[in-house]
Amino acid sequence: MLRTFGVVAAVFGCGWVLMGLEILGGRMLSPDFGSGVLVWGSVISVFLLALAVGYFLGGLVSERFPGGPGLSIVILLAAASIVPLTLWHGAVSGYFAELGLHERWGSLLAAATLFFFPSMFLGMVSPYAVRLVARRSVRVGFSAGTLYAISTVGSFLGCLHTAFYLILWTGITNILWLAAGVLVLIALGLAASWYAAGGNEKEPC
Repeated sequence: MLRTFGVVAAVFGCGWVLMGLEILGGRMLSPDFGSGVLVWGSVISVFLLALAVGYFLGGLVSERFPGGPGLSIVILLAAASIVPLTLWHGAVSGYFAELGLHERWGSLLAAATLFFFPSMFLGMVSPYAVRLVARRSVRVGFSAGTLYAISTVGSFLGCLHTAFYLILWTGITNILWLAAGVLVLIALGLAASWYAAGGNEKEPC
């Protein structure tokens, strides 16, 4: 049960951070590209494509490394991928704006450069979590539905919290550092719960 709680908490927290990043995406690009439909279309499209890749890779990697430590590494990679975003998002957005491309292509390239890898790694979390929790085939459907629901609730709250409060309270850079720090804590908490529970990773949680 301890391992299951760790996995559920990780799914919820990563869903929260994911949607918070998406809300920040439009704000990061707006100084150079504005905040119109083309910019938001670019951000949302990149996140969706990255999530699709992440879902696939998460399922693939979970079969090869079916344990909590493997998922912890994925979450740490997500945290690490936010660091360059934190340090250079203004420079990257400005670079693509200066290329003189049409707004749709400049914003799309900037969004892909900035957000693809963080959202891809975060997208790996839910299918990986399903692999860890659904140990028996009769539970796969229920476990998958529950975990994706928990992830989506986390995203819902992350969206509201970021848009309604965090952006008003502090700057984009501070929010990004906070997101990276939260992911590190989630990864460490998951690893700790996994090792504290002990046992063979092939046993039901």
